[in-house]
Amino acid sequence: MTIFRENPGDVDISVTIFRDGEKLKSPTGQYEIKDFIRGFQIYESITSSTMEAKIVIEDSAGMINAFTGSELFKVQIRGSIIDRTFYMRSYTILSRSRTNQDTDVYVINLASDEFIKNEAVNMFGMTDVIFNKKTETSQIVETILKNTKYIGTKKRLYLEETLNDHKFIIPNWRPFDAIYWMTERSIRKSAGTALQNGFAFFENALGYHYKSIDKMIEDANAMDSSKDTNINTGQPRLYRYTQSPKNLADDGAADQYRINAVVFPEEKNFLMGLRHGAWSGYSIGFDPTTITQSKMGISTDISIDAHYYNINTYWNSMSHLKDGGNKNIINAMDKGVQQLIEYPKRVRYSILPNQIFDPKYQNNPQKNYESLVELQAYQWMRIESLKTIKLQITIPGNMDLYVGSGIDIVIPTTSKSGSTAKRDPRYSGRYLIASLTHDTNGTSMTTELLLMKDSTI
Repeated sequence: MTIFRENPGDVDISVTIFRDGEKLKSPTGQYEIKDFIRGFQIYESITSSTMEAKIVIEDSAGMINAFTGSELFKVQIRGSIIDRTFYMRSYTILSRSRTNQDTDVYVINLASDEFIKNEAVNMFGMTDVIFNKKTETSQIVETILKNTKYIGTKKRLYLEETLNDHKFIIPNWRPFDAIYWMTERSIRKSAGTALQNGFAFFENALGYHYKSIDKMIEDANAMDSSKDTNINTGQPRLYRYTQSPKNLADDGAADQYRINAVVFPEEKNFLMGLRHGAWSGYSIGFDPTTITQSKMGISTDISIDAHYYNINTYWNSMSHLKDGGNKNIINAMDKGVQQLIEYPKRVRYSILPNQIFDPKYQNNPQKNYESLVELQAYQWMRIESLKTIKLQITIPGNMDLYVGSGIDIVIPTTSKSGSTAKRDPRYSGRYLIASLTHDTNGTSMTTELLLMKDSTI
């Protein structure tokens, strides 16, 4: 059960250690080691295949001599909103220093068990064979994650179905490498006539996700503040946070949904956008066996041409976050800059799958694979457009927030109407949580969020 909160972010932490399924005792004879904990951080990101954590230990009892660096840590946190239990495996001990004659301070790096398993397992073979012809993307990902030959996780899976099958030879890759290879080549099934890709593979506190950015945005738009987090569907509750003065009343709980700090990361850098092809460019695909049969996109098969992409041609086929007005930021730029965007600098290359030795596709190559050149462009545009507006905020600890889901933010402008600050329409609204860090000293917790949205007012 959650704890009674006197102040926002109040928590109670419990830490126990296991080796071979047995609890380890501290040198003082206790199973509980929270008195030695000086800090605990746990990290999620849509770019990270597993959750990661750090524990800072102040050791005056010689505990380090009992560690092998491979123990399983059970961290139970009772929070003011929800409780959460994390099982994380240690894999390194570092930054050890002696603060006085009888006290060591060191950091233990932790990760999900699946992270360790991934480093120990390799996959090799034709997908048709090793996956028993279940080669649709979500089927492959489910097999890799659930099958004990590979990862063997017992965590929940939230997998988006795709259009295409993947028939290729896995060349002695780690399991997560195979999944990441497919993120660049998966096509959404629910996108209708539009070819959408831009998939991500990541873990949050609910489980493992294989989802497109467009799907994340659609799910974020569907979130509801009146509905609790549904662990079966993976749909979290929607929370709203407001930047406002600290409540001076005795009830500190009123500040639970107040933003403590706001940082605006690099923004409006159109020069780097031009240099990196963030808004326009060329996409070229090469056949690995013969350049003369290279595909330059389904729009043309002329080998001397390349597929031209531009954010304006993709914008309407993308999903966009609520409260952004669905407005392409390029249209608000200086006309001269808009003209420069029409003359792209960046050229992106992709190697097309070799299908010469597959009789099934010898005379009729698979259309989805021919479309990789266009899909490469869409994926790049999809990722870059999500970075249109970024916020980094710090709030009282909330373990019911998850990367890949949405959050509502209210930011005031610096201008006022009388004594009242106006709501900033550009920076307020619904965002996608790209990464988060829960940080606790054992009694209080803060949550730091990196937020992104793709359109502006």
